[in-house]
Amino acid sequence: MRRAASIVALCTASATLSGCAALRAPVSPPPTETVHLSVERVTDQGLFLRIVPAETPAPGALRLERACGQSAATPLYELPLEASLQEAWTRGALELRDADAGSCTDLHYTLTLATTSDGPWELATALETRSRELPPPPANMLAEATPEGVRLRWEPSSGWGVRLMRRALAGSSPSPWTPLVALESSAAGTYLDRSARPGEAYAYIAQHIDPAPPAPHLGAFGSPVYIALPSTR
Repeated sequence: MRRAASIVALCTASATLSGCAALRAPVSPPPTETVHLSVERVTDQGLFLRIVPAETPAPGALRLERACGQSAATPLYELPLEASLQEAWTRGALELRDADAGSCTDLHYTLTLATTSDGPWELATALETRSRELPPPPANMLAEATPEGVRLRWEPSSGWGVRLMRRALAGSSPSPWTPLVALESSAAGTYLDRSARPGEAYAYIAQHIDPAPPAPHLGAFGSPVYIALPSTR
């Protein structure tokens, strides 16, 4: 079996990973394109890999394996590709999650056809990448009512972005968390929510985003802060 792999120092969702994929022993004409993996993001839910879109038809099932450093590869799971997942494959929206990647600095993923797959060709695509510790939540977050809206403050940190979420607390059943803003830098340590309405109550949460390659690392959200705005009546 011929398998080519390249060490990826900079790997984003839109990157073209030259040499990361190879086809072996095709029993039908080779696909018009090879298939590539990229690292989409890393969160407290795991490391997410994305299959970059290609004209290669989706197989019946996939197998994902992972190795850390020189250790032996560990099978993670086999994934049957039903109709909805095959459509996601075509759009480049199919994601594979490694829930236990940890902070290994030398990760190697291998994607192959599962033994249950009856596809017309065999695929072996590999990706080497790196992971690291997730950033902690923004510290000492506060919410303050102002005439212009809700002023949020936290301790600034260099090198990380901040993502803020908001939930309206009106009524007996609070609304779901909704994205408020994603700041490329948390250096300012403050944000003004001008869309907050007088007389309403809100909860806010925040997380740090480490944007360094090979993929964004999204830390856990901190504890929520609450505020009730005075009515203008």
